[in-house]
Amino acid sequence: MEATKPHIALLASPGMGHLIPVLELAKRLVSHQSFKVTVFVVATDHASIVSSQLLQSPVSSDGDDLLEVVLLPLIDVSDIVGPGVSFIQQIEATMLRSVRFFRTEISKMKTRPTALVVDWFGTDVLEVADEFNMLKFIFITSNAWFFAFALYTPAIDRKEIDDHAKNQRPLKIPGCRPLMFEDTTEFSLMDPNDPAYQRHIEVIIKMSLTDGILVNTWEELEPTSLKALRDARKAPIYPIGPLIRPIEKSVSCSGIIDWLDKQPQESVIYVSFGSGGTLSAQQVIELAWGLELSQQRFLWVLRPPSEKDAAGAFPGLLA
Repeated sequence: MEATKPHIALLASPGMGHLIPVLELAKRLVSHQSFKVTVFVVATDHASIVSSQLLQSPVSSDGDDLLEVVLLPLIDVSDIVGPGVSFIQQIEATMLRSVRFFRTEISKMKTRPTALVVDWFGTDVLEVADEFNMLKFIFITSNAWFFAFALYTPAIDRKEIDDHAKNQRPLKIPGCRPLMFEDTTEFSLMDPNDPAYQRHIEVIIKMSLTDGILVNTWEELEPTSLKALRDARKAPIYPIGPLIRPIEKSVSCSGIIDWLDKQPQESVIYVSFGSGGTLSAQQVIELAWGLELSQQRFLWVLRPPSEKDAAGAFPGLLA
């Protein structure tokens, strides 16, 4: 009798920047481990995901029976969208409201997953894994350095953080190169009394109680940061990278690739704000002028807000 294949559930937070890495991890689990994988997608807009063709052929034909993609019902967060609500807060609210839909989908499955993998924004959904006796894992889509920085931030002496913020001195993080002020993040400047900071602490605690943390890196690339993460004695750390999306040269981008091939090595600036970045028309104009006046070669990816499934890439050499 053939042994039952391990069944893993992956949950993708809203945004292509979260969906793409999760799909790549799913494909790796299918092709390298022969696991059965169900990817649950949380979204506020199904149309842009379906039209992106990411879900059309997520794996080769040999693994089609091992990978399933489930679009959870649309999550409405229109009641909290406003000038004072950040994009991160919108994602967090979306994920919190998705818990009941995810629970329903899991309860309907005849063969339920034995493990759940969520990304940074999916820690609220881990309660469902507890309810159904599933192992819990976190998938860090960025590198070990960033995760080590985020993990250690709550433990850093507040005086050091204030010195970093006020006097712009480098912030020392165990296992990481010092964080220069010009490269600082919102975590390092956040007020401990800020609800967002308390949320960050809550997320870190939930991560530390999981069965493991998967990091999109590899041992030889970040040995010091990986050692620092393991020394923190939190959840086990598993470097599983590099996980990248293969580049397929299409007719629509062939001209851009040809242009890039003709440029000197490391001479082109790449500009993209991801699926969550939004600029006004005036800001787009200012950025265009800035790129032109920089006298540098550049490749600019721009997505019109009224056509979410369309994107344009603009190469330029203004020297």
